[in-house]
Amino acid sequence: MHTNKTGGTTALRRVLGSKPPEKITQEAHEGNPKHLHRLVRVRPGEGPDVSDLWEYMQDVLYTEIQGPLFAYLLPSCLEAWRDDLRGTRSEYGGFVEYFYPLLAKKEVFDQLLTPAQRIAVSQFMRESMLEEIDDQRGLTYAGSGARPYRWIAALATQGVLLPDIDLLWKAWWTVATTGRAIAVVQYLSCLMYPLGENPVFAPWTREAGGGPPCLWEFAGHLYAHRWREENIRFLRETLHPSGASEALCQAVDRLVNEPEYPIAAEVQADLPLCADTLTARCAELPHLLEITHESGRIFEWSS
Repeated sequence: MHTNKTGGTTALRRVLGSKPPEKITQEAHEGNPKHLHRLVRVRPGEGPDVSDLWEYMQDVLYTEIQGPLFAYLLPSCLEAWRDDLRGTRSEYGGFVEYFYPLLAKKEVFDQLLTPAQRIAVSQFMRESMLEEIDDQRGLTYAGSGARPYRWIAALATQGVLLPDIDLLWKAWWTVATTGRAIAVVQYLSCLMYPLGENPVFAPWTREAGGGPPCLWEFAGHLYAHRWREENIRFLRETLHPSGASEALCQAVDRLVNEPEYPIAAEVQADLPLCADTLTARCAELPHLLEITHESGRIFEWSS
C-alpha cells in the first residue's frame, strides 16, 4: 500500500515543527543568507529551489547548525530526497549527494532531533523507499539509468544513517505487493550470478554503463562511512541461502500471472546452479557494508 504523499509530509511537519524559528541565526557558508530566507518562505507542497537547498547543505555541513531551523527545513529536504528517489524530479541529485553526509553526521540524529522526530524521519524514509519498491516493474534492464539502481542505492545508504534496516527489510521481504516481489528478484539476482550472466541486468558496456547494481555502494559522499552495527548484525542473521531461497520462491509465486514471471522463474530455476555463489555472497555482503571505502580501493565480489 502506498503512503499518501501529502499525508506523510504533513505528519512529518507536525512532529518536526510547522513554524520557522523567529530569528535565523544559521551562518551562511558563503556569507549571504538570502537562500535561508527563501527556504523558510517555501509553502508546503512547493518544491524548494535546488540551488537554495544546495547552499543550505554547505551551511550545515561546514558551520554550526541552527537546530530549530534545521528541524523546520528537514521536511522540505526529505521531500526533495524522495522526489529524487522516485524519479519525479531530476534536478535534486546534486543536493542529495550532500544531504546524505549531513544525515550521517552523528549529532544530527543524536542531538538535533528528539526521539519522536528520529522515529518520524525513519518512518518517512522507509515508506518512501517502499513506495519506490512497490512501483518496480519489469525484470530486464540495461544501462546505468535503470530504475532499480535508485532504490538499491537508497537501501544501502539507509544502513549508514539509521538503525532501521530490519523494519525496511522485513516489510520488503513479505512480497506483499507485485513490486516487492520484483524487487526481491532484482536484489537476489545480484547475489546469485557471476559477472556477465545475470538475466535481469544486462552486462556493463563502455557506452551505457549498467550491469548488476553494486549492493554495498552508498549514494552521496559517504566514503568514510559504514553500516551501523545494528544493521550489520541484522543482515548477518537474516541474509543466508535458505532465507533467500524461500523469499525467491514466494516472489515467483506472487508473479505467476504477471509479465515478469518468465524471468523470475528462470532465476529460480538457476538457483541450484548458483548455490555456491549465493552462499559466498550472502556471507560476504555484511563484511563489504561494514568497512569504509575512503582509501579509494575498488571492491568486488570474491566469487
